[in-house]
Amino acid sequence: MPHVVLEGPVDLHAYARDFEPILLRRGKDVLRADRVFLERERRSLLIEALVVEAGRKQPFYVKVSTHDRGGATVRIDPMTHPERSQAVRDLVAELGADLLRRTPGARLGVTNLVLPS
Repeated sequence: MPHVVLEGPVDLHAYARDFEPILLRRGKDVLRADRVFLERERRSLLIEALVVEAGRKQPFYVKVSTHDRGGATVRIDPMTHPERSQAVRDLVAELGADLLRRTPGARLGVTNLVLPS
């Protein structure tokens, strides 16, 4: 499963508050993440995502969960089942990179994706 793990302090409330929608166009393909839902305890959030690749629409959620020891994991929400296409993987990587950029003091941990710079 595609995922990005960040180590260090991660404030999901601040990330949700300051979240800016992502829209990437690659020819006819579209990668979009535009709405954030913060869990009441502020330990996880869902990001509504949509990938249109080769004319096929795949709506899904990306889940960001904090760890008890600090840090967070960005991955496809297990309740949604998109095909793990390159565009889906790229959008998860983009969201992981966005969280890393917006989280002072966090650093990249384990990932099986190539994050954009």
